[in-house]
Amino acid sequence: MSLRLVPGVATAEALPDIVDLLTRVFPRERPWAPDLEWQYLQNPYGPARYINAYDQSGTLIGHYALLPTPPLAEPPVPVASTYLSLNVAADPAARVPGLMVATTRALFRQIEGEGPALLLGVTNEKSFQGFVRMLKFASLGRLVLTVHPPGVLPLTQAPRALSTDFRQLAWRTQRPGVRAFADSARGAVTARLQYLGVPLDAVLSTGLAPELVRGLRLPCPAFYTPRLYAGFGGPVRHGIPVPDRARPSPLEYVFRFLGNPDHTGELARHLASRAFEFLDFDVV
Repeated sequence: MSLRLVPGVATAEALPDIVDLLTRVFPRERPWAPDLEWQYLQNPYGPARYINAYDQSGTLIGHYALLPTPPLAEPPVPVASTYLSLNVAADPAARVPGLMVATTRALFRQIEGEGPALLLGVTNEKSFQGFVRMLKFASLGRLVLTVHPPGVLPLTQAPRALSTDFRQLAWRTQRPGVRAFADSARGAVTARLQYLGVPLDAVLSTGLAPELVRGLRLPCPAFYTPRLYAGFGGPVRHGIPVPDRARPSPLEYVFRFLGNPDHTGELARHLASRAFEFLDFDVV
């Protein structure tokens, strides 16, 4: 089967085909279209970059996207751009050997040609081996998942890996279908979820600058629920770790540096000492 790889920068006209593919590959109750419009088009750091793979009939059978993110707060090496890796989708009916490897590598070549780039990602149990073995990502370790009593916030010590500004924080709290709340005094932002019919408050981030959170003009919750925190970057206090058997899937923090390979080790050490939270990746 012939394969046509087409790089793209997200536009409203391109989204319907991508939505159709993701709906086929990852069916879910929550519709894909509003999330992709928010993610791919409204991101203040720029539209998503992607590669689409088409078969000989012109049907979209593969898709891989990189979402621009804020830069590292304290980059240890020169990095021109930082991206979140997401939405790796291959139509299982296509049965094209090496489809996703060819698709992702094509996007990596394009991004690397624009300067050194850091790719961050969160993988589940199914995708982890593919990212590490086939796509040459390096693993930083498993994200910690903790539950906290109603009204209690996690306490962490590590500084955030990514810088935070008001426009990024405002966008992050405006995801369709998600109600966000703020605690400006403690620099925290939460989002109300339903898990198995039970309301939970996911802690997107804590320890942010109070003036940033205050500027969001988000309400305080009318009532508190148990709180869920996912993150990387050292111990998390004031909570109970969620055992593996109670998780939908373990989440692994991975990265790849498209640049001088001599800098990979230094970046790994830097990222391992910094916090990476719900605020930084696409789960909530």
